[in-house]
Order: sequence, then C-alpha cells, then structure tokens
Amino acid sequence: MRETRVLQQQLLRWFAARKRDLPWRHARSAYEILVSEVMLQQTQVDRVIPAYRAFLKQFPSLAALARARQATVIRAWAGLGYNRRARNLHQLAKRVARLHGGVLPRTPEALRALPGVGPYTAAAVACFAFGAPVALVDVNVRRVLGRYVRGVTGPRALPEKELWEIAGSLVPPRASIAWNSALMDFGALVCTARKPKCVTCPLQRTCRAYPKVLDGTPPHARAQPFVGSTRYLRGRMVAQLRSGAKTFRTLRARVSSGELSADAFRSILKGLQSDGLVRYVRGKYRL
Repeated sequence: MRETRVLQQQLLRWFAARKRDLPWRHARSAYEILVSEVMLQQTQVDRVIPAYRAFLKQFPSLAALARARQATVIRAWAGLGYNRRARNLHQLAKRVARLHGGVLPRTPEALRALPGVGPYTAAAVACFAFGAPVALVDVNVRRVLGRYVRGVTGPRALPEKELWEIAGSLVPPRASIAWNSALMDFGALVCTARKPKCVTCPLQRTCRAYPKVLDGTPPHARAQPFVGSTRYLRGRMVAQLRSGAKTFRTLRARVSSGELSADAFRSILKGLQSDGLVRYVRGKYRL
C-alpha cells in the first residue's frame, strides 16, 4: 500500500507539471471524448489533433453524426486510416439516437454494447467523460507497468488479465481522470518505447527496470511492417473512392504487373464490402 501511494504521489506530481495540453482534455461533452478515443485507438496523437478538430466542426454533436450519410463520415475520416472505425462510430451514433435518446451510456458495460467499442474505449469514455474510477490499459500504460512492476517490456511483459488487475489496483478512486492521463503521458514522454528517459525518471528508485538500464540493457522495440500490407492496400482503395474514383486503377495496375496477386486484390475488396465500407452499385464501387 505504501509503495502504491508513493507511486501515485510521484506520478501525479509529475503530471501536474508536465502534462500535455491536448484538445480533448478541454472537451465539453461525452461525445467529444468518444470521438477522440476512437481516433486515438490506432493513430498517433499528432495526426489525431487536426483531424479531431475538423471532424467535430463538421459533426458537432452525436445527433449531427447520426444524421450524416456514411460516405460523408468516411470522407471526413481521411488521413486517419482504419476506416472501419469511421463506420463503427457512425453506426454507434445512429444506435444511441435510436435506443438511448441520443445520450451516451455512462458505464463501461453499457458502452461495450455499442459498435466498435472495446474494453479500453469503454473504460476511457466512462473515466474521462463521467469520472468512473476505472483502469485504462493502452500501449503506453502496458509499457510503463511492464517495466515498473516486472522490469521487462514488450507486448507480453505482463499477461492481459494480470495487467488489468494491476492497473485497477493503482487507480486513486477520487483522481481517476488525472491518474489515467498521467500514466499515458508518462509513457508517451518519459517511459518511451525506443529511448526512455530513465536517467531523469522520477520513478527510477522504485522501478524494477532501472537497474537493467544501468547495466546497459536496451529497451525492447520492434518495427511493424506497413507499406504493402493488407491494411495499407485497404486504405489505398478507400482513398481512391474517397477522391471520386470509380475504379481502383492503381491497384489494378499492380495486379497486371504481378506485384499484387488477383486473389489478394479480390480478398481485400471482399473484406471492404463485408465491413460495409464499400458498395457495388450499378456496376461501380462506392463508399
């Protein structure tokens, strides 16, 4: 218990002096929190900030988003990738309008029932929008707790169930918003993946990874392939339709050259249609 209190005090003190000024931390509604969390699921903060502001300008409320056409929402999502998130967010808005009177549910359990909302997003909205004393585990929190608690890093530093249990045991009941924000900022600014600032870290005296850093053990980081991946090609196909193209000229050329197999092309297109991102109407593909 004493170690937990020390950790909370140190991290909250650091956060009070070093926290990032992010637009969603000035959000005026649960809807604005939701939009930020969906955008941040798989996109870096720097890319999200301008897209977040533009999206809210175009769809200032959950009701406005629910009234919009799906194609309009997907076009507004340009530059963020993972276009299924835009479709899910649109479907969520329509469902909340239909079943909840246009008001987002307040509990993680109720939020989980909405399209595209997983454990993290449900907890994040419940915490940041409604002050629920729940834990959040994103990639930054996973890394910080893995290093601090076990002295190791990487995606499997802690088993998933244990990770959530540890995170939950650390949340100060009356300061959940500041605490969860502090953990994420700390992972983004100090306990980073490639070059953690261990020498100046305020948690070094109790962090189990710090002795290993002194011994010269490098942090674990592995680059993930992207260009040429299925995710990349899906994004290119949606981008072409978003720009007004009726056919996938660039990708068809890659098929003709043998760089991309016809089976792979059909598989990606089938996936987009299955996800509801692309429709085939009167001989043409459309959003």
